[in-house]
Amino acid sequence: MDNHKCVLVIDKALPQGLIANTAAVLTLSLGKLHPELIGADNVNKNGEIHTGITSIPIPILASSSHKIKEIRASLKEEATLVDFSNVAQTTKNYQDYSDKLAATRPEDIEYLGIAIYGTKKIINKHTGNLGLIR
Repeated sequence: MDNHKCVLVIDKALPQGLIANTAAVLTLSLGKLHPELIGADNVNKNGEIHTGITSIPIPILASSSHKIKEIRASLKEEATLVDFSNVAQTTKNYQDYSDKLAATRPEDIEYLGIAIYGTKKIINKHTGNLGLIR
């Protein structure tokens, strides 16, 4: 895992609440795909268990929806990708999302964010020019 990296790229035009929600959805889904990214449970001095959290930093980078779509297209064969789109954000439950996505043309999907996990070299090549979200 030393030569691997994880970043989130989120549309900087989103309101803070949607940025937070997008980050939560992306990281939860990425954790399902890569459980090795989650550290072991820890115990404090009083013996209370603290569930393991991510074992690597996850910077949240700012971009535009258009650029996120470009990054997704260029990395889909080179890294693990999890995306969150307007299709998901506008549905009330997972079945609605699945149905709506199945009826949506790829060119009509607006990406609100993407989680990327892969080699540092590949991720830096595609996201190295992006700043942190503020």
